[in-house]
Amino acid sequence: MGSDWDKPLDALRWHWGDAYVINCLGLGNWTAERRDNHETLHATTPVDLRDRIMADYTARPVSRGFSSGSKTQ
Repeated sequence: MGSDWDKPLDALRWHWGDAYVINCLGLGNWTAERRDNHETLHATTPVDLRDRIMADYTARPVSRGFSSGSKTQ
């Protein structure tokens, strides 16, 4: 049985999962951890998290070449 946040979580992971470890830890608790330096972004909605990811990535792009030693979801 799925939850209301499964689809937004899947969408965020599809678009940004190679640069960020993205999770929903419960209603209103969305996180995205950069794969390069492990800084974590926090938001209360998936839309807010997407906006924060886009702003963070624009300011400091995350290398998408992390394959060895990178965290998995």
